[in-house]
Amino acid sequence: MTARSPNPPIYPKRYWDASTTFINWNKLTALDIHNALRTEPGFGGQDIYFYGNHPIRFVRIVGLLVDIETRGRYTILSVDDSSGACIDVKITSRSVKVGDDGEYPSNTTIDDVDVKLEWGIPTLHLDFKPIVLGSALEFKGTISVFRATRQLDLKRLLPVPNTNAEAAAWVKTAKWKQNVLSRPWVLTQQERDAIDDKIRREGRNERAKVKKRREWVARHGAERLRHEEKKEERRKRAEARMNVGALKGSEVIRAPWDHPGDRHTGSNGRRRSAG
Repeated sequence: MTARSPNPPIYPKRYWDASTTFINWNKLTALDIHNALRTEPGFGGQDIYFYGNHPIRFVRIVGLLVDIETRGRYTILSVDDSSGACIDVKITSRSVKVGDDGEYPSNTTIDDVDVKLEWGIPTLHLDFKPIVLGSALEFKGTISVFRATRQLDLKRLLPVPNTNAEAAAWVKTAKWKQNVLSRPWVLTQQERDAIDDKIRREGRNERAKVKKRREWVARHGAERLRHEEKKEERRKRAEARMNVGALKGSEVIRAPWDHPGDRHTGSNGRRRSAG
């Protein structure tokens, strides 16, 4: 029996779409986000974290809303999920340019979430319903860092209707950590080869599409140029037909001061007065 490696490898990024954790909302706690997740060299600035060798970008927590604060175009929600740590959840206000009279579903980048100021106090609204402090909510987002502290950038917000639903959410978190995160992510050589083959096929298909687009542009661009040239030739022929039989120089429109008047030119080329 082969012993399991204590340090499973961090697979290259091209394989991450095959990871369960990379394509799903990872059920974690605030304490997990602060302490259990880590960064890896080579992936800085990409908002990618690792639990074991699992790549993680989407996170879900369930907790109580304990505070709301506005900071410029951001609203910061403080969340306590009873894990031993709190976490800030950031909401971004929708940016509307001057003169934009379009209608938007909310005043934040999340369609069903609004932040309003009432007597200078920020209030949170979900589906047009106010959310009071102490409400249990499900927060889904990505991880970012502010002043060396991790926070959640909100992408979705869901109500937790009662304590039974809150307890069920905790059970799901425990099962996710036990069944997924606590086990190393393993890709067999055959699976990696299949992914590499797929990437190569997609690359060839994309290059073929680019080539076809270039050929189409080159072909139709040349055809358009020939069309414009023929159009210009027809215009010149039509103009020539219209000028047949016309007096020489009649196509020239003289300026008023060039029109012969009370002065004319003699045979020696000098101008002399009439009369």
